[in-house]
Amino acid sequence: MQEVIAASVLKILRKAGYAVTDLVETRPRCFDIVAKKESVILLVKVLYNIDSFKPEMAEEMKIIAKLLKASPVVVGEKFKFDYLERGVVYTRYGLPVINTATFYDFVVEEVAPLVYSAPGGYYVRLDSERIRSARERLGISVGDIARHLGISRRAAKKYEEGVDTSVENALKLEEILGTYVMKEIDVLNFVGEDVETEEIKEVELQGKEAEIVEQLRCIGVKVYPIKHAPFDAVAKTDDESILTGVKQVKTIEKRAEILGRISETVAAKAAYIVEKMVNKEVGSVIFVMKEELECVSSAKDFLNLLDEKKLTERYI
Repeated sequence: MQEVIAASVLKILRKAGYAVTDLVETRPRCFDIVAKKESVILLVKVLYNIDSFKPEMAEEMKIIAKLLKASPVVVGEKFKFDYLERGVVYTRYGLPVINTATFYDFVVEEVAPLVYSAPGGYYVRLDSERIRSARERLGISVGDIARHLGISRRAAKKYEEGVDTSVENALKLEEILGTYVMKEIDVLNFVGEDVETEEIKEVELQGKEAEIVEQLRCIGVKVYPIKHAPFDAVAKTDDESILTGVKQVKTIEKRAEILGRISETVAAKAAYIVEKMVNKEVGSVIFVMKEELECVSSAKDFLNLLDEKKLTERYI
C-alpha cells in the first residue's frame, strides 16, 4: 500500500509541475520524496498507517526541513482503525499529516485545507478581522452573536480575538454573518520557526566518520549528523547548507548518486568526504579527500574549495 500511495503522490507532484526525487527504494529515510517548484521545497513522508511514524524520524525531518528551507509533510491514509478525512489536517509529532486526496487539493488545485483534527473533534481557525468587520457592517452586537450561537458573550468575544472553534460553531457563525470566517491552514509553514537545530540528538559516529565531522567543525562548519536519510549530515555555513556524505563504505558511488539527485532537486551543494580516491564522477556531488580538509582553515575556505573543484571539474 505504501508503494501505491507513493506512486500517487509522485504523479500528483509531477502534474503540479514539481521536480521530484523518489527515495522509496533507499534505506534508512525520514522522508521518501523531495520535490521543488520555484521557491517551494517539499519533504514528503509517505505512509499507509501514520501510527508507524517514529518520533526520531519526525525530529530529523523537521531539522532537515529547516536547514534546507523546506516544508515537511506526511501523507497517509489511516490511523489506528480510522481513515484520514479529506480536507482535514492531522498532526504527528508537530508535523502536518494529510491524506492523498487532501494533498491533491493542496498541490494541484491550490485549495488549502480549513479543518484540523485535535482531541475532541475537528476545529477551524477563525479570521477575527473578517468576523469583526462583518458584525459591524450588519450592526450586530457581540451579545447578539452569543445568543444566536447559544454561548456566553465572553466566548463570542473571543472569536474576534482569534480563538479556534469547532466546525459546527464556525458554520453557524458564517450563517449569521453571511460570509466566510474560516482561515486556511498554512501547510507549508505548519512547523513554524520554533524548531531549534541545536536540539537534535547527536548521532553517534565512529572512527573515520567521526574524525571527518570533527575536522569540519574545527574549521568552523556546523555539522548536523543525520541518521535516517540518504546523506550522513547537513553541513551549514553562514551562506548555505551542504548535503554531506562521510560514511566510508563500498557503495560510496551509489550513495553519492542518490545524494546528487537530492541536491539537484533542492538546488543545494552536495559533498562527499572520502579517504580513498573515487574514480567515477557522480552528477553534482563534489568529492573531497579527507586530507584536503587539513589545508582548510575556515568555513569560507571550505566553500571556496567546493566551488573550485566544481568549477574545474577536478573530481577525485
